[in-house]
Amino acid sequence: MVKKYPEQGDIVTIEGVSHKLLVVSNQTFNDAGGIVVCPIVKNIEEGALHIPVDSARVKGTAVCEQLKFFQVKNRSFRVIDSISFFQVTDISDAIQGIFEFI
Repeated sequence: MVKKYPEQGDIVTIEGVSHKLLVVSNQTFNDAGGIVVCPIVKNIEEGALHIPVDSARVKGTAVCEQLKFFQVKNRSFRVIDSISFFQVTDISDAIQGIFEFI
């Protein structure tokens, strides 16, 4: 079966966007044709919301406070790699922490 849309944990490039992007939204959301991503950058200090990304092809830092939504139904994208379940969990925990009530 060919994937129509990226999956959570995929690293993608999107036409017109300079950074590689990490898909953080779940598959139910993604299958509707939109994805939520955070940019992967180099040369940024690690911290609570700056989580290291280490895959076979991409090394950098996911900037979790810079969430973006892209409609990929009508936009060119390419999956270039993916990260481990454990890395996805760490990044999801950091993002969820932004929205928790104290």
